[in-house]
Amino acid sequence: MKHGLKGNIARKQHSRLKLLALCASLPFVWPEAALAEDAEENDEIIVTGVADRQLLLDARTETGSRLGLSVRETPAIVDILSQELMQERGLRTSVEALNATPGATSGELASSPGQMSMRGFTAGAISLLYDGVRQTNSALIIRNLDSWSFDRIEVLKGPAGVLYGEGSLAGAVNLVPKKPRFGETAYAVTAGYGSFDTARVGVDANFVLSDKVAVRGVSSFNRTSGFIDDTDARFFATTLSATFKPTERLTIELAGDYFGDEYGTAYWGTPLLPAAVARDPSGLVTTTDGFVIDKALRNKNYNVTNADQGSDAWWLRSRVAYEISDALTFTNELSYYDADRRFRNSEVYTYLAPSIALPNGSFRRSTTRIDHDHQFFVERAVLASDTQIAGHRNRLSIGAEYSRSDFDSVRRFGNTTAVDLYDPVRGTFAALDDTAANFPGADNRANFISRTTITSVFAEEAFNLTPKLLLVGGIRYDHIALDRSVEDLNAGTFTPFSRSYDPISWRAGVVYDIAPKTQIFAQYSYAVAPVGSLALISATNAKFNLTTGRSVDGGLKTSLWNDRFDLTLAGYWIKQDDILTRDPNNLNVSIQGGSQSSRGIELSVSAAITKQFRLDASLAVLDAKFDELIEAGGANRSGNTPPVVPERVAGVFGIYRFEDVPITLSGGARYASHFFTDNANSIRVRGGAVFDAAIGYRLPFGDIILRGRNLTDRLYANWFGGSVRQITLSAPRSVDISFIARF
Repeated sequence: MKHGLKGNIARKQHSRLKLLALCASLPFVWPEAALAEDAEENDEIIVTGVADRQLLLDARTETGSRLGLSVRETPAIVDILSQELMQERGLRTSVEALNATPGATSGELASSPGQMSMRGFTAGAISLLYDGVRQTNSALIIRNLDSWSFDRIEVLKGPAGVLYGEGSLAGAVNLVPKKPRFGETAYAVTAGYGSFDTARVGVDANFVLSDKVAVRGVSSFNRTSGFIDDTDARFFATTLSATFKPTERLTIELAGDYFGDEYGTAYWGTPLLPAAVARDPSGLVTTTDGFVIDKALRNKNYNVTNADQGSDAWWLRSRVAYEISDALTFTNELSYYDADRRFRNSEVYTYLAPSIALPNGSFRRSTTRIDHDHQFFVERAVLASDTQIAGHRNRLSIGAEYSRSDFDSVRRFGNTTAVDLYDPVRGTFAALDDTAANFPGADNRANFISRTTITSVFAEEAFNLTPKLLLVGGIRYDHIALDRSVEDLNAGTFTPFSRSYDPISWRAGVVYDIAPKTQIFAQYSYAVAPVGSLALISATNAKFNLTTGRSVDGGLKTSLWNDRFDLTLAGYWIKQDDILTRDPNNLNVSIQGGSQSSRGIELSVSAAITKQFRLDASLAVLDAKFDELIEAGGANRSGNTPPVVPERVAGVFGIYRFEDVPITLSGGARYASHFFTDNANSIRVRGGAVFDAAIGYRLPFGDIILRGRNLTDRLYANWFGGSVRQITLSAPRSVDISFIARF
């Protein structure tokens, strides 16, 4: 393969080992514990002391704007999950944290765990950011990361194209890593063990070397045997960062991150089978052809025994901020991302009727071999001002961004032996030789090369027309240059193609102060998204234009009762036009003429009922549908609900800290309604509520917490797996104990 993977591996290996040694050594060589983010030390998240209430509406958001606006000033909903909230709720991973986000759900799809459903859209309509940097193919880099690495996770609801470009139609998720703090040297450590042989340890050290230099090291390791047979997995993360303040006006941040995961035989979902065949049929899934989830298969794994899946990802980051004057600041951010990912699995399982050899019935299985060699580079420069115009405050930022994504992929698809439903002899991945006999057929043995270069200019402004009326607007222009080639080794063809796009995204919003702590807001946005992932787009789909999206968003944000009660309420409408559909006059031809939309309301409250008791709750109700969609064969999907979109999501969480004894009780429930796995809505996955609870013992330097999850042992699902007929089941009832200490 031209510019293939093998030539790059040796080149990168030496430098990677050096960086890993440097990043990993700091938190382990220095004292054994490290700092967990105490909210009191974060001047952006204010703590009242009443039931540990965090005034997140007054926090300055890095995700909703580059103007330094608070959540309250942003004409959109921005949800913040701080490190303290994640610890309170026992959110160990990014997937668990995203599932705790009001109105959102996230699944553990084996190929890209952390896919989200939000405001009626999924996958490529939601951007994933790391420390404010967006990779243009977010679905490729999503992994299930340990939440210990993050200071907070910010979720911006609604189109974010002005900030992050194409593919941000329904919102953006920003994973904000922990960074050095000036103040005092501090440490923290966490450790835990629980069901399914799940273990976790994390360390975090913040060192103030002088009034000009602070350094921080954060590392975590966790492992699990999994609740599905033979699904061991290991995860490791480490970050080393330093902040320098050579002068009062100059701040330099440098950081390096490593994230790695390794799965043995990964879980690709539990396949459906006919109800008449099932030994213990459940009502979790209903289909138009009578297939079900059999509870007798709840723990079964149908992947080959020598499957191998994992990833190694590296981030190098720098940020330089210089205050040119009291009113003018220049910021430059430079990031480099490098990842290798591998997939050696049997991923798709299809039911076959009983035979003489397999009298119980069987599953036909595919084989997949995929490699990713992925690099991403981004340079962003922003000039921001905070001035007065005729006595009115005006905040303005203008900037430019250049990014390049280089993505090489080896893709092989074949088949292996069928296995018995209830006693699978899983066999091995025998097709290791790269031959047409092992991966027969056109497109089943192909090498892809993708180069995506984006050059952008953007501007944002927040103008106080009156002290109570804030006007917020922004515009962004992107020049996207796509170069791809597909080498089909079986067909003996090499197909290069190129395409460029020049979209403009914009938004206009208003925020009005009804009272000092009560604001109403409204916003109109226009954004774009490709018809598929730019890195994986086919030559046929590359001929189409970008889809377009429009959104109207409005609502209320308020803090009452002496800041003991926060409430946000929003209503929205989003419509995406120009999605692919079939030409009604020629059903063999795809055209851009389809559309889908979503409208809904979201409510979120946090209330300190007493000094010891806090209650958080949220509710999202939406109506998502294909307004116009015709698929192959003329099937009309108009009016159907898009896949993996629950139209009701609710959550409640309460925490009570006894005053006379060092005991903390907490618990909550999360509900998600049914969803479908296909456009035809022929496969319906039942919704339901899941209950968790915990008891903690407070020590002078930390907490010991015993937590039970899915207390009713409910059979439920969060996504679908290798195909729409494979349902990704969530964990049964479990228990874990954890320890968190701060020094």
